[in-house]
Amino acid sequence: MEAYPQEYVAHNYPFVVLSGLSSPTSSTTPGHLAPLQDGGQQIVSDLPPVTSNAADQLRDCLLQEAGSVETDNGRPTTLRAGRIPFRVTVAGRTYRMPARKADRESTLSAISMDSDEASIPQALTLHSPISPLSLGSPVFPDGFTTPLWVAKHQQVLPSAFISFYTLSADPNRSSLLDNHLKNDINNIKQTLANSSPRTRYAVVLLGEESIVEEDVDERIPVIRQATKLDPRTSLFYIPVDCSRVELQEFCRGLFLTLQPLCVEYYRDLTKHSRRKRGRGTIPPPTVPPFRGTSQTLSSQGWSVRYEFKLGVFAEFRQEMETAARHFEAAYEGLLGQDVFESIAAWSPRWNEARLLADTMIIRLLRCHLWNQQTTTAVRRWQLHRVRIKDLLDRRGKGSSNYGWEAWNASWAKVMAQMIRESRLPAFAIQDDNLPTTDATIYLPPEKGIPVGERLMPWLHLHHPGYWMDLMSGHVYARRRWAQAIPEEDRTAPGQSPASQVANKSHLYDTYLCPHPHEEVPLGENQGTNHSRLIVEALNMAIHEFGIRGQTRAVDRLKLEVGKEHINDGKWVEALRVLRPLWHDMSWRREGWWLLVEEVCWALYTCARNAGDGAAVISTQWELMSNLFSPRPEHEYDMSRCLDGVEEVTTKPAVVLRAGEVISFLSSTFTFQSAESNVGSQLVSQLVVRSRAHQSSAPTLLSAIRITFEGASRAVLVTCDESERSPEPVSMEEYMEVDLKEPDSSVSPIAASESPLHGEANLWMYAGQTKIFNLTSLSRTAGDVRVKSITLSMATDEFDVDYIVPVEHDREAGEWWTRTGTTTLKRHRLNRERISGIKILPRPPKMQLRLLHLASQYYTNEQVTVTVEVMNGENEDTEVSLEARILGEADPPPQINWDDEKEDPSSNDGTTPSDQLLQGHSIGRLRPLEKAETKFFFTAASQPVQYVLEIKVVYHQLSEPDTPISKTLTRHLPVIAPFDASYDFSARIHEAAWPSYFDMPDTIDTEEQQSTKTASGVIQRWVLSAVLTSLATEPLLVDTVELQTLAVNGDVICSISDSHASSTEISPQNTQQCQFTLDVQKLSLDDRRSAALDLALMIHWRRSSSQEASPTPTTTTTTTMLHVPRLLVHGGEPRILAAVQNSSTIPGLIHLEYTLENPSLRLLTLTMVMEMSEDFAFYGPKAGTLQLVPISRHTVRFNLYPTVKGGTWIQPQLKVVDRYFNKTLRVIPTEGMKVDKNGILIWVDDVDG
Repeated sequence: MEAYPQEYVAHNYPFVVLSGLSSPTSSTTPGHLAPLQDGGQQIVSDLPPVTSNAADQLRDCLLQEAGSVETDNGRPTTLRAGRIPFRVTVAGRTYRMPARKADRESTLSAISMDSDEASIPQALTLHSPISPLSLGSPVFPDGFTTPLWVAKHQQVLPSAFISFYTLSADPNRSSLLDNHLKNDINNIKQTLANSSPRTRYAVVLLGEESIVEEDVDERIPVIRQATKLDPRTSLFYIPVDCSRVELQEFCRGLFLTLQPLCVEYYRDLTKHSRRKRGRGTIPPPTVPPFRGTSQTLSSQGWSVRYEFKLGVFAEFRQEMETAARHFEAAYEGLLGQDVFESIAAWSPRWNEARLLADTMIIRLLRCHLWNQQTTTAVRRWQLHRVRIKDLLDRRGKGSSNYGWEAWNASWAKVMAQMIRESRLPAFAIQDDNLPTTDATIYLPPEKGIPVGERLMPWLHLHHPGYWMDLMSGHVYARRRWAQAIPEEDRTAPGQSPASQVANKSHLYDTYLCPHPHEEVPLGENQGTNHSRLIVEALNMAIHEFGIRGQTRAVDRLKLEVGKEHINDGKWVEALRVLRPLWHDMSWRREGWWLLVEEVCWALYTCARNAGDGAAVISTQWELMSNLFSPRPEHEYDMSRCLDGVEEVTTKPAVVLRAGEVISFLSSTFTFQSAESNVGSQLVSQLVVRSRAHQSSAPTLLSAIRITFEGASRAVLVTCDESERSPEPVSMEEYMEVDLKEPDSSVSPIAASESPLHGEANLWMYAGQTKIFNLTSLSRTAGDVRVKSITLSMATDEFDVDYIVPVEHDREAGEWWTRTGTTTLKRHRLNRERISGIKILPRPPKMQLRLLHLASQYYTNEQVTVTVEVMNGENEDTEVSLEARILGEADPPPQINWDDEKEDPSSNDGTTPSDQLLQGHSIGRLRPLEKAETKFFFTAASQPVQYVLEIKVVYHQLSEPDTPISKTLTRHLPVIAPFDASYDFSARIHEAAWPSYFDMPDTIDTEEQQSTKTASGVIQRWVLSAVLTSLATEPLLVDTVELQTLAVNGDVICSISDSHASSTEISPQNTQQCQFTLDVQKLSLDDRRSAALDLALMIHWRRSSSQEASPTPTTTTTTTMLHVPRLLVHGGEPRILAAVQNSSTIPGLIHLEYTLENPSLRLLTLTMVMEMSEDFAFYGPKAGTLQLVPISRHTVRFNLYPTVKGGTWIQPQLKVVDRYFNKTLRVIPTEGMKVDKNGILIWVDDVDG
């Protein structure tokens, strides 16, 4: 919008003047606005301006809070919470208001200069200095309006005038200064009432640092009363101790207070204009027009003027819908039959009317965009363009000239700037430097458009880049029309006759553009720089398209920029634009070859002129392809592409990649098979095709390098120039290339890293296909995949490397074969991995066997593994064994070889379960020679499933760098050999109990007490263990021991064994073992229960009768079985029953009940022996027994069974603790059993 007056296109905000604050910049009125203030009243104040730091902070806060007009122009979001931005200017103590009426003396002087004194009227009716009724006005007598009228309300005539004063803190002069202050305020109020009665006036008082707040409360009401200022809207006070935040809050509150007053000010102006429009008569001018045939403005013209004013005042109030209605009415009135149609095309009013029409549409577009009426805005933009074109074709100078295209370019730029300044949320971009693909390109029609109405694509509102692109097209057309102007019309006015100058004024439309002699002057004079305008428009469009991810549009516009630089002869600038475009353009990926060719030729042209050898080589490489149309004048020879390029100083080295350029050479690489073995011959094919133009010269490749991923060295094929022929032998040439190993005598390390080398004829003719059959010997196992193929061309002037990554191998899958001498055939390989191969290790011929390996192993057993190795190769080998054991055992077993100086049974657990393979050297073996070795380990103490992995690693003496391996895997299950069940029962100990009432003669010292033996009650228990064999074979049990692991409760436990030894247990058979435990408390006073943690230690070995026993029978294995924790109660009374058959009387049974009282209280027990039909008894039938603490008593009965032998009898002795009324349970001992009713005694069968 730079072509239009700034006042016409700038958005309107309420204008406020801040008087009395120091301004950081000059506040003088611009020169073009000086006529507005000529004759206007001046506001003058004798008081000095406020210059404190608080005043500077207040000024900055006011300017910040008012809002920046430049950034908020036309932005709907500026109405934050109903707030309106303000246009603020900072003035000193002097400010001149605009004149309300034209100056009488100036008017009389102008009249006297143009007419005689007799025609001067006696009474002059004065109007505004810029009114069409005033003689000195620029629109007198028939103009519509001038930008000065809009500038008057934007920059000169304030809606609010705010004065800032310091409230003095001097108590001696406060009354005097307050009087001066009141007089100054009243004078300013009077001046404003005379010059602009509707302007609102406010005063802000700033207190000095030492002012007393009590005095302030007294002085301000006095000032208010004397000045008649409203304390809510016109008089404000700022305390001296306000912080920055408080100042910001004050400024926000000040503008919120002034906002309704300022809106009301512009509403008053609207009412005044509406009243003047409603009069229906044309006001009389100051003097009638007297120049030529001039006429005054018609009534329709006055309606247009008033509607325009009403629209501007509605904008000041931010009532955009109301403003749109007024601008629409003004526009329709202006372009009506009685206004615009009546103006002559040669009249200056013609361009003024066009300017006013454009201004109305610009403001109307802003209103539509403000209200989110996007499609309506585009329609209005298009309609205005159509109506102006029709008007020019009918009444003006037509639309076939450079002036029309210049206006179209400006009109498109106006739309782009309006969209950018409106900041529509749909077009918002978070970061202009980061492109995004989900940005909005165009907006759908608004809700006001009827549903179902079909809209043309250009009626949708597009982003600003679309309009800048449209602008560039009109600038192109403008340049074409301008260059078509005849030379006689391009002559400056001072060099042409007056008749020719008058003639040219009717031929060319110069609205918003220069005259022909300024547009395209003759000679070396600089006219309009069309190229600069085009490039600027295209660059702005590129930015908008780029941030929205429209890559195709960006590429097209960059090409236009490059071509424009080329046409202008700016080779470096063109190269700077075209090189990134050539490298990144999307047309190459999408196959738009005509556009790719255009970019290549453009870059090639500017690169040769700029002396960029690398760009020349790159584009020549691409232009050699027959995808592009050949040019007869161009020499298609890669070796001579730099001929004629003079500015190349260094030898270019260019690297090109497939996919980034269109190459005339393509290559594929194929392996013959999907798998191979180390040491076997590896056959592959490299196919190179030339798709150069038929007229192109042959191309000599210096080398072809093939790199691989995996266990393979690179391949280098160099050129054998001796094989070149003048013409190609065949268009499909097959060559055998034997790849040779590098010489390892100089440096073995360098030889291992050097590529395999071969030579072949690398001359490539147009349309030729060369097949290189490559043979080599595979050395290393692993997966091999082609990484890239590099075609190199080296000359004295430049070097080129063309790299083809494997993913661009489009023609893979074909294999060429030669039958006879000249016939070539190709067939497709039906497999997935064409450019990859899996090289397997050399098939091993070494044989492994495991000798004497048992089918089952047991926990804690030492396992011995015998490995037999036999060399099945045809030559001597160096052999080593590696073994590891996989399983879930923790700690893992430790492997020990038989010739290592270590304890076979050691197991420190330092080797992880998936430990790295440990080598054990076997040495050198001749063909068919055998060797045996052993290793052993100790199985875990818990059942586990082992996996034994034995690996033999060897190499032949002729190939020490080629290791060969073979692995043998076996599963070794480890189970527990035994399981046990336990019975823990009480027995009667024969030893006498200690007496609780005995007192020792001496008291033991602490040292004697620490060495004193146990003195508590001793009890006897029997642990019976039944062993069950879980093995799959007979096992020989040597001994079974009961081992004490832990004793809790301050007791001493002694164990005596009672079981058989050296017993063989068959699978699933059992063996019983008994152990007697004597448990004695250390202290007689200890009544706590004791806990025993015991374990069975079973020493066993495999039976010697087992055939092929893997383990010698002398090797004993110890298996530990944990016994469940045993509890011994030492403080509770109990009754033990013991039985014995009489040795003198057959059938007589002696039954003894031992009653024990280990507690510290006196027990009173009631005993009752119940009678039974199964036996007769002799003994006390009933009675009472008292047991002192720590004592026991035995009650004896003789039983004579009345039943036959071979059965069980059940005597019932009921013993009740009289104190607790608790029946004591009888505990059986050896030779008895118990059920829920009591103990059972076995009756033997007595003969006779």
